[in-house]
Amino acid sequence: MVSTYSEAGVDIDASERATEALIAQIKGVNRKGDGEAIKLDNGFAGLVKLGDGALAMCTDGVGSKILLAEEMDSIHTVGIDCVAMNTNDLICVGAEPLSFVDYVALDKPDEELMTKLGKGLAEGCKQSNCTLSGGETAILPELVHGFDIAGTSVGYVKQDEIIDGTKIVEGDVLIGLKSSGPHSNGYTLIRKLFNGDKEIGKQLVEPTRIYVKEIMNLIRQVEVHGIAHITGGGLDNISRINDNVQYVIDNPLPVPSVFDWLQQRGDIEDSEMYRTFNMGMGMTIIVGKEDAGKSVSILGENAQIIGSVKNGKGIEHSRLILGS
Repeated sequence: MVSTYSEAGVDIDASERATEALIAQIKGVNRKGDGEAIKLDNGFAGLVKLGDGALAMCTDGVGSKILLAEEMDSIHTVGIDCVAMNTNDLICVGAEPLSFVDYVALDKPDEELMTKLGKGLAEGCKQSNCTLSGGETAILPELVHGFDIAGTSVGYVKQDEIIDGTKIVEGDVLIGLKSSGPHSNGYTLIRKLFNGDKEIGKQLVEPTRIYVKEIMNLIRQVEVHGIAHITGGGLDNISRINDNVQYVIDNPLPVPSVFDWLQQRGDIEDSEMYRTFNMGMGMTIIVGKEDAGKSVSILGENAQIIGSVKNGKGIEHSRLILGS
């Protein structure tokens, strides 16, 4: 039985090094004027200038959760996941999602499969309040076995309203938003642990929660200092907002039972769980202390104050210490 993401086949550190190698080759590819990149020290979306505003762009897929969705006859949920992974990233910089396009690669034409995927994509865009502008389908029997799906989303934010983490200071408050489950990360490990239990399977294929409407509503009413989408890498995503402060989580959201099942099934250490999975928290929002209560009220029942910002570095959690 595997007990780490690396043993399952995904080495997070190696993946980060590979990504850095790609980034090193594309730095400096930048036009001037409209379309010029707006550089963020960290962030979840790419930004380019457009007048006094900025276009935000994200692209992502669903990954090996697709294989479990096929096993559970839950293909329609994959379309929601694909939209969610993109639009949840866009809102981290304060951008409102406007448009989404998809790319589906298959080994052979499959009308029933495409119908199910289309229903999920449409539902995801409705939840994200964005236009499904189109997409592309490719039949690639030599490259693809089954199918894969990815998408790209575009949003807009005024340049003076970009959320880039620079306003985060000691005393700010962390607010966590509940996840609907593992969302779309860690499934290479999950599939190694899954034993065919249908009730557990239903929890594992629950589509990624889309946070667009409540977070855009919050941004319109409160000055938000930072937002993190908790995806691959788990809690380490919080430091992507601003890695020059320490994030202390001393009142974490409850951990859903499906994560307890996974941990027990694989005899996985806490540190590995919190580095691989969201552990019940899909988004983290950072606001000034004076806006904390109002923010939780606006965000609703899925929101909870989970901690605060201190001087220092890294992430301190009541069950472990990360990134120190």
